[in-house]
Amino acid sequence: MKKVFTLMVFLMTALCTFGQVFTDDLHVTSGAGRTTDYAQKEVELTKVSDDVYKFTFRKLAPMAYKTFGDFVVEDVTATVDAAGEMTFSTASTEGTWTNVTSTAAIGGVKEGSKSSISAFTATLSADKSKLIVDLTFMTMGSDVDVVFGKKIDTAINTVNAADDYRYVEMYNLGGVRMQRLQRGINIVRTANGKVKKLLVK
Repeated sequence: MKKVFTLMVFLMTALCTFGQVFTDDLHVTSGAGRTTDYAQKEVELTKVSDDVYKFTFRKLAPMAYKTFGDFVVEDVTATVDAAGEMTFSTASTEGTWTNVTSTAAIGGVKEGSKSSISAFTATLSADKSKLIVDLTFMTMGSDVDVVFGKKIDTAINTVNAADDYRYVEMYNLGGVRMQRLQRGINIVRTANGKVKKLLVK
């Protein structure tokens, strides 16, 4: 009987610490506004106890092509809706770096060092096949936004940014409105409201 009880305790402990690894797209935006998309990145979701989980972002790269190591977010709690979808959040204000690489020194990161977390949300589909995570943490003095498991359409953002610089009004130096740019100095107002002088040769 004692052996059966010991086996049951071992199995329960193993189940509590069992982790599921998800592989999907990862989109990173650095504080400088640079965005990098990574395919086939991994996030491990580990159940620590009844309602407490841990997220491990494996080989996280806050900068293009510079993997810092694994970033671990602990003390994550979950709620389950009627459809069985899980929503995760954390009150933790820091994540821990593990398996740190040599390039992490660029960001002042070393094994066991902490980075402050300003935002964290995650959802797991009812069939436990799809994980989506939004994370914002600080490294190198600026925020890094990480999105795992969903496509970010940067093309739309690019088009909108281009539209912001479209000329909506054009004037000559005398203040007369023109239909198109003319040779010489033009005064133009862009869609985002900025006014500037433009020299056309």
